Amino acid sequence: MNFPVLISLIAAVGAFLLALATLLWRPRSVAQWAFFAGMLAYSLERGCQVASLDAASVPDMLFWQRLSVLPMALLPLSWLVFSLTFARGNHREFLRKWLPAVVLFAVLPFGLALWQWQFWVRQVVWTAQSGHWVFPITLAGKALHAMMVVSAVLIITNLEWTFRAAVGTSRWKIKYAVLGVVLLLGVQIFSSSQVILHSANNVQLIGLNSAALTTACLLLGIWVYRSRIAEADLYPSAAALHKSFTVLLAGAYLVVVGVFAKLVAAFGGGETFPVKALLILVALVGVGVLILSDRIGQATRLFVSRHFQRPAHDYRAVWTTLTQRTTAILDRQEFARAAVRVIADTFEVLSVTVWLADSSQNKLTLAASTALESVPAGQLALPDEILSALARLFAAGPQPVDIDCSAESWCQSLRHSNPAFFPKGGHRYCLPLISRSEVLGLIVLGDRVRGISFSAEDLELFKCLGDQIAAGVCNLSLSERLLRAKEMESFQLMSTFLVHDLKNTASALSLTLRNLPIHFENPAFREDALRTVAKSVGRVNELIERLTCLREKLELHPVLADLNQVITAALEAVGEAPEITVVRRLQPLPPFSMDQRQIESVIVNLLLNAREAVGNRGEIHLETSRENGGALLVVADSGCGMAPDFLADSLFKPFKTTKRNGLGIGMFQVKAILEAHGGKITAHSQLGQGTIFRVWLPMNQ
Repeated sequence: MNFPVLISLIAAVGAFLLALATLLWRPRSVAQWAFFAGMLAYSLERGCQVASLDAASVPDMLFWQRLSVLPMALLPLSWLVFSLTFARGNHREFLRKWLPAVVLFAVLPFGLALWQWQFWVRQVVWTAQSGHWVFPITLAGKALHAMMVVSAVLIITNLEWTFRAAVGTSRWKIKYAVLGVVLLLGVQIFSSSQVILHSANNVQLIGLNSAALTTACLLLGIWVYRSRIAEADLYPSAAALHKSFTVLLAGAYLVVVGVFAKLVAAFGGGETFPVKALLILVALVGVGVLILSDRIGQATRLFVSRHFQRPAHDYRAVWTTLTQRTTAILDRQEFARAAVRVIADTFEVLSVTVWLADSSQNKLTLAASTALESVPAGQLALPDEILSALARLFAAGPQPVDIDCSAESWCQSLRHSNPAFFPKGGHRYCLPLISRSEVLGLIVLGDRVRGISFSAEDLELFKCLGDQIAAGVCNLSLSERLLRAKEMESFQLMSTFLVHDLKNTASALSLTLRNLPIHFENPAFREDALRTVAKSVGRVNELIERLTCLREKLELHPVLADLNQVITAALEAVGEAPEITVVRRLQPLPPFSMDQRQIESVIVNLLLNAREAVGNRGEIHLETSRENGGALLVVADSGCGMAPDFLADSLFKPFKTTKRNGLGIGMFQVKAILEAHGGKITAHSQLGQGTIFRVWLPMNQ
């Protein structure tokens, strides 16, 4: 049994054992099933390669080579789903966003594999120069390997996002899983690019992939032993996903490897190039393990601090990082997640948990943690005695407390709720978050790298960070209360107008229903009753339409139109009032881009308001002209006018009106439509002297 056969057999067995290991732990998540499918596919694919390389005849070798295509087609789908769901608390969101890619990699590789799979490998060729078998592939085989390269890049990119979001214990748990899969898929990118480049697979590439799978199984075995397939609860930010370096590095890698392969083939030594590439990748994985090691990183920083007289913490950098990561956050749990990351990185601790006070229930609930990620935030609470004890003990000011050295009952409860993940992780510390003598939460640290004790400098910085985090939590709580108050105020305003209009409508219908049994035989009454019902239904529909416009996004459909013609259409829509004189001074204007229907509704609204303001007798003036590169429309009336305070504070706000039966929505919509066009509206009014509205629209859109 030669080396490629032996290493492929070891890889097949290792992948199969890892696939079985995922079925030992429950409950089984989507990521577990995807990992099981991926490792099983690798095991079957390597098994087919073993059978092919150990076959007694060329036809048998050709059969097993072609059969290996079927499990290989499962790899892109299973590992893409794994990368989207592994260690992510919001994996459903990513699955929805990536659904087209998931469907593509579910359908296309299988379609290619099942379409005349027996002809994928054209023949088996023995090359005397290199002394190994070569398997030329068809165009469909190139397409499948191209999909393997693309899917590998996408999978590594997703794992990069997940690893960036991990911190503390979460990163410790998933580190070897990410390294193993990245090694496996990195070699896949190399081998598939070589197959596409040379239009053939060969024994050396098969041995290279098998060796990579064996190495990856060792790394994944460490991950399984560490985490027991436990699910982390990470939340990669969708807004930062474009910052990935994977696509750039993969493109550079393919170019360099392609050129390097050509140079090696030209100068000789091409037979050992895959083995050299494997050694380089394994070396890179080793370097990656060293770089990502918390112990080595901490030892390096301590050495620099001790021998080069550098402070243990760069306070300016820590403060800047905390500010940058938390300033734009408006959600308390998201704020807690950002604070957890900063604290874990600053003090090199693997277990950081933030508990926030729930004022409505008088208890502390889990907000974010690097150690309790298996418990959903908000679903775990501390005993009530802890909150009252903190409020009593730390009223004068918060101080870090070593909960492993205290015999207080509340410290015992904290130790139980925040278990130590590592037996030699050192003492655990807690710090209450207090602002204005109110306990807002609690931070618990534990499992420091190498179990190093916290110094007085560490505890002082911890206290300062706690004060800043408490101030941030307090600001968010006040913002939430203010938002709820404004929402309630808006609801009350809206309900006031709605109740008024609906009450009038209901009164008309009620009166009609009371008189219906008495006057039903009267045709005139029935006709009047139908008009009342129709008018009431119209009024209700109008209310619904206007309120719907408030929550729907305004969409414009601009066309070239003449503003003077739109004004004429609006005048026809509102109809004539014999007792009101309409004076027009419309200067010629060139057509320009506008949503004709929306601008007509603006003019109709202004005309109706002017008509109601002048009452039974008065004048309305309409003027158009050019001003500052745009079209100016002036609507003036000789009506009752508006009070200065209403004009300054309430005219364009929703649910603010001077009309007895109005909703206060019309002028709000007018302003929104004009601003959407890039225009503006201003008003000038005096009580008893009338109102002038000036509407300006840009003509060079």
